[in-house]
Amino acid sequence: MTAMTRRGALLGAPALALALALAAARGAAAQDYPARPVRVVIGFAAGGATDIMARLLSRHLSARLGGQPFVIENRPGAGTLLAAEAVARAAADGHTLTYASSSTVITPLINRGSSLDVPRDFAAVAIAQASPMILVANAGFPARTIPEIVALAQAQPGRITIAHPGTGGINHLSLAILMRRTGAEFTLVPFTGNQPALNALLRGDVDLASDSLFATRPLLEAGRIRPVAVTTARRSPLLPEVPAIAEHLPGYDVPFWSGFLAPRATPPAIVDRLNREVEEILKLPEVLERLRGFGAEPVGGSRESFQRLIEEEWRRWGELVRALGLRGD
Repeated sequence: MTAMTRRGALLGAPALALALALAAARGAAAQDYPARPVRVVIGFAAGGATDIMARLLSRHLSARLGGQPFVIENRPGAGTLLAAEAVARAAADGHTLTYASSSTVITPLINRGSSLDVPRDFAAVAIAQASPMILVANAGFPARTIPEIVALAQAQPGRITIAHPGTGGINHLSLAILMRRTGAEFTLVPFTGNQPALNALLRGDVDLASDSLFATRPLLEAGRIRPVAVTTARRSPLLPEVPAIAEHLPGYDVPFWSGFLAPRATPPAIVDRLNREVEEILKLPEVLERLRGFGAEPVGGSRESFQRLIEEEWRRWGELVRALGLRGD
């Protein structure tokens, strides 16, 4: 007796027929998807690396899924929380997605007013890329390596000032991990975004800054600031001469990732189809070239592996946020 026959005997013919009909309907719904334009909500302003990648991937998704537009909606504010909450409340039919990032996981953990639980409220669709952040120094700062910086901070606690683009963001938390791992004490200086933090570095108001490769690359190429180390486990192919912090602190790995999420109850057949399409899009030369221009690497993989990453990030950052007392009102 086959598994299907045993199941039919247990369920009875009418129940089995209903189950098969429902499965067929779900499959047909995935094949017919999308039936109308798909809204892609982003928690960042237009023009940044995350916005550019979302638009590029969405354009290819539209072309591969029958030409229905994937319409980008920029909804910045509250550290991506406004965008995430809007999508979590949307109809779970695959026609509303968010192009999310590491910040999407971190922000609800910090904002006491949010009831959002990212692993519970979202279905992981596809992770597109991971990229390092980079620690950069102003031209006059004497220490050049992570060991030199740590030694100076240990000798003179609070002496070294480091700018970052906002309290509770991944740049801030990457620095908090560095301090916890080394026992060094830095003075962390939050700003309201990438450019104000880098402007302070250029003026010499701070010694160092933690930011993205995308934001810092023009200044690095012009020689106006100096690279120190990247935050991923390995060096970036874009800056192969710049060491990874992990070379001095084994296990240190804080990448910035981005990818698509959907409301949790979105049909698995639709999520699977989107995942397969993104996987193929990430192989396209145009997409690979753009990713590498940002210093990013394509990731891809199953939606289940992406879901596990989100659950691990939720646990990891939650523990750090609680330890640092960052959860506010």
